[in-house]
Amino acid sequence: MASFTGKLELLVDDQGLSASLIFTPDGEGQEYDSAKLRDFLNERGIKYGIKKEALAQAAALYEKAESPSEAIEIAAGDPPVLSEPSRIDWDEPPLPEELAYEAARVVENAPSPAIFETRIEKVKRKRKVLKKSKIPFIAPKEVEEEIVEKREVQERVYVDPELEAYGWIEAESLLGTLHPGKPGKPGKDVYAKTISPESEEDAFHCGRGVENRKNELIAVETGFFRRGKNWIEVIPYTQHQWEVSLSKDHNTCFLDFNPGQEEAAPPAAEDIVAAALELGYPSEKLLSSHDIQLRIAAALKSGEALEKEVISVDEDSHFAVTVSDDKLKAYLSIRKHRGSGKPLVLKEVGSAITKAQLKGLDKEAVKKVILDFYRSPESELKNHLLVEGSAPEAPEDDRFSLKVTSMAEADSEAICTRARTLHEAGDFSFDSWEEFNPDQVQRMAVVKAEQLLGEIEKGKSGEAGNDVYGTKIEAAKGAEAPVKTFENIRIEKGLIVSEIDGVLSIGEVDGVTLLRVHPHRSASIHVRLAEDRMQAFLSVSAPLGTGFPVDEASIKEAVAKAGVSRGIDEEVLAALTARAEAGEEIESEVFARGQAPKDAGKVEVSFKVDFASGKGVTIAADGHADFRRQDKITSVKEGDLIAEVLMPPGESEPGWDVSGKTLNARELKQIPLEAGPNVEARDEGEGITRFYASSSGEIIKEKNRLEVKNIHPVPGDVDMKSGNIKFSGSVQVKGSVQPGFVVFSGGDVQIGGLVDSALVSSEGSIFIAHGVKGGGKAVLRSKKDIAANFIEQAQVMAVGSIRLKNSCLRSTVRCNGKLSLEGDKGNLIGGSLKTRQGAEMQNLGHPNGIETHISFGQDYLVADRIQVEEKEIAKIRENVTKIDAILQRLEHSGEKAKLARARQEKLKFLKLIEKRSLRLFTLREKFEEHYPSSITVRGTLYPGVFLESHGRYYEVNDPRKGVVVQFNPETGKIEEQPLSNSEEKSN
Repeated sequence: MASFTGKLELLVDDQGLSASLIFTPDGEGQEYDSAKLRDFLNERGIKYGIKKEALAQAAALYEKAESPSEAIEIAAGDPPVLSEPSRIDWDEPPLPEELAYEAARVVENAPSPAIFETRIEKVKRKRKVLKKSKIPFIAPKEVEEEIVEKREVQERVYVDPELEAYGWIEAESLLGTLHPGKPGKPGKDVYAKTISPESEEDAFHCGRGVENRKNELIAVETGFFRRGKNWIEVIPYTQHQWEVSLSKDHNTCFLDFNPGQEEAAPPAAEDIVAAALELGYPSEKLLSSHDIQLRIAAALKSGEALEKEVISVDEDSHFAVTVSDDKLKAYLSIRKHRGSGKPLVLKEVGSAITKAQLKGLDKEAVKKVILDFYRSPESELKNHLLVEGSAPEAPEDDRFSLKVTSMAEADSEAICTRARTLHEAGDFSFDSWEEFNPDQVQRMAVVKAEQLLGEIEKGKSGEAGNDVYGTKIEAAKGAEAPVKTFENIRIEKGLIVSEIDGVLSIGEVDGVTLLRVHPHRSASIHVRLAEDRMQAFLSVSAPLGTGFPVDEASIKEAVAKAGVSRGIDEEVLAALTARAEAGEEIESEVFARGQAPKDAGKVEVSFKVDFASGKGVTIAADGHADFRRQDKITSVKEGDLIAEVLMPPGESEPGWDVSGKTLNARELKQIPLEAGPNVEARDEGEGITRFYASSSGEIIKEKNRLEVKNIHPVPGDVDMKSGNIKFSGSVQVKGSVQPGFVVFSGGDVQIGGLVDSALVSSEGSIFIAHGVKGGGKAVLRSKKDIAANFIEQAQVMAVGSIRLKNSCLRSTVRCNGKLSLEGDKGNLIGGSLKTRQGAEMQNLGHPNGIETHISFGQDYLVADRIQVEEKEIAKIRENVTKIDAILQRLEHSGEKAKLARARQEKLKFLKLIEKRSLRLFTLREKFEEHYPSSITVRGTLYPGVFLESHGRYYEVNDPRKGVVVQFNPETGKIEEQPLSNSEEKSN
């Protein structure tokens, strides 16, 4: 057996899982062998995991060792196996958007989670029992015995309250699935002591409202859940539950409402109305949103549910049997009851039909119609035909029809007047004058000889009929054609024919049409120009019958229409006119001659406006392309000089023809420009012709023609395609003005669509077919009036009035006229309004108390000018302060010239302050002037509305119905009165 002498040292790690030996040879040390080496370990408590081979190896090594040995592991323990942690697969539903705010509020205000776990403990206690004796006749004896009972103890578990998630969960819904971990296994150290495994994490805890059912975490209550690292709980929360339903006949609407959590937001009446409309129920049959909201509020206050609450307007049932005036049709009308109105009794309907005693009534068919209606969702049966009699066959009257085309009423009246004049002079008359005079003529027609004027067709007799009671109705006889003819007309086999060329007079006396044809041909005028337009000729024919002669005015008009404007020999024309008025025929007589041209020099043209390039983009200084600023419009203002034409003087001169057209000499070039619409050419003398704009607008140059269009059309939207619009005339936009774009107009602006976050400025009025969606960025400015459908979140200023069909929401509005919101949805909500002549709307403010500010009865454009003056005076005072500092420096330096100039500059500023202060004083006085005005609310005036006039304020604290608010100059107060009283005063 190997032996060795020296010192042994034992090394054991902190966990006791490894033991090692170090041997140092020493002749004076203790002697060891393999047996004593094991004893050494036992003495030091090493009992487990000793390696026999390691002991033998160590003994052999130590026997030969001459120096200290390295550590040799002589024993090894078993480390514990750690437990496997549990995990949870969460199955939480998404949080509904409408509960997001409520969830955050409830979770934030909830106290720290209180988690309790049940522990079973054993408790010893003593009790007294009767113990039977072993001897039958001896009575039981009461003895005391000790028993052990199990008792549940609730112990609070303190957890980290930090939230990892929260949301909404319905009762009996799955929150997550728990996957349990595996327990660890204990180990043993080299001292043979057990080493317990450590847990990786705390257990997961279910708080209130959550149960662990076979590793499924189930919500046992409805509400908001919240969970942390190792816990979860449900905060109970009940929403308001409501449902809208209809009666079987669909004529009454019900509301079921079950109040929930007190803190929950109540349902909006508008949502309940919308639900009823989705069921097909008509809005006009519902209670108002205000009344519905009051019923919900009452239920919330009492905490009692509403079951089949009627939200329809009450209306009694009604029925009636009616017969037409001609007794040929009998009708049945029925209306069902609504709400709490009187119900319909079918027996009473049947009695009314029987009482009418109608002939030929199909009772079974009528009964089916009534029952079908009663069971249907329809609310009203209107004019159902019960029975129909047979009308007598109408006899056919003799029919008379005209086949001519009437002349204009003015022409007919002129011919009648001409006939009266000739008749009075004894120059013209009719045989039928007494029976059919011109005063009885209603219309006329030009006709030719043998022309068909009209036709008479004989009618047929009719047959008798029966009314709804079975009574016979005799048929009437047809009437003869109501027509009578006079001069120059014949009737052949029902055909009415004209015998001459002339005029057909048509009249009516006591229902009889009167017809007559008389001669008529007016004198005609013909003006002819020679081919070279250097001569003009006049021809005039003589009148016939009631035809009109020519006069001086008609001859001059014919001359003007023919384009003869120059070279007229007035004496010759006057003589020809006198002959024509006397009835003489004129044949191609010369009355005007032109003048031949002389030679002249060249023409110079210079334009005084810069024409647009037509580019659809502007390149900015930094190189980026701006498609909003396009160069497509050349705008001019009225009176602007457009172009100048210089015709240098010379010996030669142009000629002209009878139409006034200039005839250039052979060397003379024709003026290369022509004045079109809204352009005026002026001869300025010395051979200069200037072209001026006679209207503001867009100048168009096509070839040699200049035209100014005072209306700029935009066929679609104002967008990247059109760019911003800046035009000196009126603008018509067929589409909308898109966000970020601008429309500037020197006239009116008409917009067929929307104004969407854009700027519209007009020197005239602004008309918007739809409305303004401002988004806080839209601006409307008008020097006259503004009309639109609605306005939302915009800045609006009008020197005149503003008229809206619907609402004005959260906008800043100023007008020196009146704001009118005309429709049933004409509500003014939020923002501010400043109006000189007051305003009228349906509702003012909002049930939620949205702040709405209104100032009225003063000129608020003057207030703007006051602000401008105050700012200008402040700037001038700053300049005076700066000059005072300069004066002080110059006085010390002795620079007299500069000092004198500085004093003059200060004096100029002081005079300017005095002038502007006087102007400011005048403006303030003008602003204090009172203008008769009122704020008229047809519907409801809500709390949150603040009214101001002349520095007096009026705050609305309670809702009002139908009120008028005015400023009383005598009391200096803002006063309120009912709308009905205001209407009486105005009457």
